[in-house]
Amino acid sequence: MSRLYIKAERKLLPLSDGLLFESVFAANRYYELVGEMHCPVRIVPNGLYPHEFYEPMLADDAVDFVSIGEFRRNKGVDVLLEALAAHQAIFPGRALIVGNGPEEASLKRLARRLGLNGRVAFSGPQSARSAFARGRCVVVPSRAESFPYIVLEAAAARMPMIATGVGGIPEIVGEIGMPLIPPGDPEALAGQLRAFLSNPKPFLTRAVDLQKYVSERFTVDNMTNAIVDFYISELGAGVA
Repeated sequence: MSRLYIKAERKLLPLSDGLLFESVFAANRYYELVGEMHCPVRIVPNGLYPHEFYEPMLADDAVDFVSIGEFRRNKGVDVLLEALAAHQAIFPGRALIVGNGPEEASLKRLARRLGLNGRVAFSGPQSARSAFARGRCVVVPSRAESFPYIVLEAAAARMPMIATGVGGIPEIVGEIGMPLIPPGDPEALAGQLRAFLSNPKPFLTRAVDLQKYVSERFTVDNMTNAIVDFYISELGAGVA
């Protein structure tokens, strides 16, 4: 959040009748950056539609790992590239990097410098569903996030996943027991990549459990009902 936005939020805060946040993480950051909230506050997570829950069908040319997101530092694509280069003689996994952004050229140079030609391919933006079909495991190597929709989408699609424990990601995975790695740590990420390549079964089992967990909590119906209830119960808003 830029200084200009923080300044604006501080001026608006005393005028607010209520505040909605998509995650506990976002609410805590607001408190840290803007100030104490004296109005009603509720956490209403993002939700998914029923059609977003399905069993993935892998393409014939699917690679080991797929990463989807904007090419900028916070997304940690450089960390993934360094992790793929670590111990590659033992575990030569292949990856598809989906997206675009201001760091595209520098990331491609890094991939070449690390000797990943032939093991890493970059594609332009495409739908999450299309990208999921092209990789056996979704990797979210972010340095910073809020409540990333791509993690919800991957969970709903029953995709095995490796992710960092930043932002609201721990709130999404809940009590599933999915190991989340520290951000900016290529060696820790490399360890999880190797673990998947050597034995994907635990990742597949967690993917089934996480899909069920997300389907019970992070739905558009739940989100809509919670927002309507907030307006009625906390703000006294009438229903037309």
